[in-house]
Amino acid sequence: MSETVEKSRTLELVLGIIGGVFGLLGGLAALVFSVFATDILWLGISAILASILGIIGSVYVRNNPRNGGVLLIVSAVWLLISISAFAIPGTVFLGLAGVLALLR
Repeated sequence: MSETVEKSRTLELVLGIIGGVFGLLGGLAALVFSVFATDILWLGISAILASILGIIGSVYVRNNPRNGGVLLIVSAVWLLISISAFAIPGTVFLGLAGVLALLR
């Protein structure tokens, strides 16, 4: 008698959305600082795109935890590469959500 137990992925969803919001805020901060250096403009846009991917991955983790977790980890690394210091809170939350999605 085997039962299929549906695991709740609310923790991964919440952590991913929080990480995506922090990433969006970091990307917006980079856009503000792009007044001083034009190269930062493209990095800020890249960070915003990475954050959007993280939010999509956190929603997707409810249907397919493995693929959602991979999307979350990819977005965390992409965000960290884009805006390094501004991305630390977003990277931590997105990475943690991705690892939890893959391990649970």
